[in-house]
Order: sequence, then structure tokens, then C-alpha cells
Amino acid sequence: MSQFLIVSDIHGDRAIFLDILKQWQSRVDGIFYDGDSELPADDKVFEGVSTVIGNMDDDTDFVDARATTIDGVAFFQTHGHLYDATSLLGWANLQQMSRAADEANAQVVLFGHTHKEGAVTYQGKLFINPGSTTIPKGAHANLGGTYAVLSVNETQFTVTFYNRRHEALPDLTVIVAR
Repeated sequence: MSQFLIVSDIHGDRAIFLDILKQWQSRVDGIFYDGDSELPADDKVFEGVSTVIGNMDDDTDFVDARATTIDGVAFFQTHGHLYDATSLLGWANLQQMSRAADEANAQVVLFGHTHKEGAVTYQGKLFINPGSTTIPKGAHANLGGTYAVLSVNETQFTVTFYNRRHEALPDLTVIVAR
């Protein structure tokens, strides 16, 4: 089984990202940061972390999006603002990201921007937004911030969300066939 840490939208709260890394870095096969760190791209906190630029990041050394394959899982990663991820009527608008993920032959799409955690399948791909550790929004904002861990085995994807205290939130867990 492979595991991947997914974090987004810390908005300058470097300490929470360091704390999350301390909890997970040695236990995962990949780490994804989905934008709006408001930190420099060359900050040591990002060593070994796959990063993308967010709309609040001004360091042009971040990339807009990236495709990555780890342990046979093909990821498409973006912040979401360049793909019209914000949806006024729901959790997120996935259409443009889905098309970009198709071009990258990705199975899993990682994004942030909306500050709303969630995981859904759409057009044959798993979309994951870890939420924001710092400025949560949506139905679960009262949790005080979230991040996600994706566990992958031969038959399924399991997305587990965690709060800032690193407590699993079982009511938010999403399990889908691979």
C-alpha cells in the first residue's frame, strides 16, 4: 500500500505545515502541496514536496500545474484558480481540471483554492481537495482546518481527512474503487 500526504492553503502558517510534515514525512510515499503557501518556492519546508502556485503566491518559481506518477498512481496537481475551480453552487467546479487531467493521463486530481475539503469521483478520476489548515470554509469549517492522506492499494483509494491536531475525521473518509 502507498500513502500520499496532501496539504493546501496554509496562507503563511509555516508552523502548521512543519507540524504536519513532522507527523507524516517518514510515513508517506509522496507529499503534495497544492498552493497558497505565501512562502518562497525555495523555502526548505518544500524539500521533497511537489508544489504548485496558488493565486496568493507571488514566487514565479512555483509551477502552474504538474503531472507526477508515484508507485503507479498518476496525479495531476494544481491549485485550481487557473482552472476555474471555484463553484458558487457547490463544492468545486471540476470540468476544466478534468480536461487537463485527461491530457496528463491522470487517475487522481489534487487541488486547493476553495478551502473546502472533499473527495469525489468525476469522469473516471478521483478529485481531492484537502481543504485549508488555516482558513477553512464550507460545511466543515468548524473543524478548524483540514489536510488529507490518500492510501492506495490494488483495488481502492481511501482518502482520510485530518484536523490540525492530526486526528482522523472518519465521517469525512471517502473510499472508491481504483
